[in-house]
Amino acid sequence: MERRDALKVAALAVLSTTVASAYDEKLIVNKQAMGIKDPTNPTELELKHSPEITIGAVDKSGFALVEVNIGQKGVIHPSVENHWIYEITLLGDEQKIATVTLEPKTSRGYLATHVDTKTIKTLTAISRCNLHGYYTSSINVS
Repeated sequence: MERRDALKVAALAVLSTTVASAYDEKLIVNKQAMGIKDPTNPTELELKHSPEITIGAVDKSGFALVEVNIGQKGVIHPSVENHWIYEITLLGDEQKIATVTLEPKTSRGYLATHVDTKTIKTLTAISRCNLHGYYTSSINVS
């Protein structure tokens, strides 16, 4: 492939990604770090925005399915036109493992990937809500 053709393909890919987004970037109004103020008594709003990380059984290669749901203790974050989780990032020992970008109404706050549990000690998930900022949760990998 010639350089010119490669540049055309790259430009089309960027354009299609931009056009494919169903939401208006102006709807993301809060990009501040938030958190649970009183861990012994979290509010419903705090629970709704906090990632819940679960680690499945480890296979013979040392990998386990890691799932991140946004919402804890049965409180699930909504996904409606003007209020949704637009991104989830999973870190292993502070290094990015996976990121998912979500659209309103058609997807809900969830990420899943297989992680090498032999090399990672701590998993951290960051959920980004368009209205309420971002919340972080971490767990130790045993």
